[in-house]
Amino acid sequence: MKTWNWGILGLGNIAREFAGAMSRLHPVYAVASRNREKAEAFRQQFGAAVSYGSYEELLSDPAVDIVYMATVNSQHYGNILDCLRHGKHVLCEKAIWGNHRELQEAYSLARERGLILAEAMTIFHMPLYQEIKSLIRQGVLGKIKLVEADFGSLKEDDPANRFFSPQLGGGAMLDIGTYALSFVTFFLSGEISRVEHLMSRYPTGVDEMWNIGLKTSAGELGSVTMTFRAKLPKRGIIAGDKAYLSVMNYVRPQEATLVFPDGSTQTIRAGETARAMEYEILDLEKALSTGDYSLAYMEETSRVVGLMDQLLSSPRE
Repeated sequence: MKTWNWGILGLGNIAREFAGAMSRLHPVYAVASRNREKAEAFRQQFGAAVSYGSYEELLSDPAVDIVYMATVNSQHYGNILDCLRHGKHVLCEKAIWGNHRELQEAYSLARERGLILAEAMTIFHMPLYQEIKSLIRQGVLGKIKLVEADFGSLKEDDPANRFFSPQLGGGAMLDIGTYALSFVTFFLSGEISRVEHLMSRYPTGVDEMWNIGLKTSAGELGSVTMTFRAKLPKRGIIAGDKAYLSVMNYVRPQEATLVFPDGSTQTIRAGETARAMEYEILDLEKALSTGDYSLAYMEETSRVVGLMDQLLSSPRE
């Protein structure tokens, strides 16, 4: 099987985690930063073949097949278009983008050029969730009635923090809401027919806390609670009329608890939390090798971005 050459744009902490995951599978090919010294230090640390002092240099390298993009949220759209115009497949760190119309334009460009444009959303790639999908198809949970997800991350109360910066794409929705909405929509079978919400803002103007209710055409309900101002467990619930599943650390889970009406339980295990980014890489490389672009979960990402855009465009405070 072909070895795919990955380039990394943006060399912050999340890029280091990604490069470490890739190094356990095969070497990183190229890295780029606007600071050449930083790029070279990163190259040496992770054993990449080449480093570049600009994004343009990396994108102009014909040996680069696919780019992992770890730039700040506010730069994603422009960086995505640059990658696609240079003929590169893209795996963009979450949140891929908050404007649904613009994302659709980027998807159109990717389709025209036969390229993958994917979001680095671990939820879509964890083996546990494929096991859960199988249990649902087998009817173990019965008819799905409710899916809910909580996410609370207590951020330092500092207006200069990037999480609260409008200029850097801050706010709870783009940072943690994308996880919660991805989990809930991944397990709702019907189309979203109704959206209700409450939210509050941080003094800089970005959103800091949400309570969101969804209803589908199949009569299912979805519920999301998220905040930057309090710590909450990362807990997901998938409830059917025969049993429910509780998933702790639902962003990168390796086990879930199946609970039956009589109180009996069963533990479901698949995959490893520590390998979450490896699963993303493996799915994308399989998609490239087989042409099965469904492994990039572009439709699922589009659904979530559409919801985020709707919520951010009409916040009820």
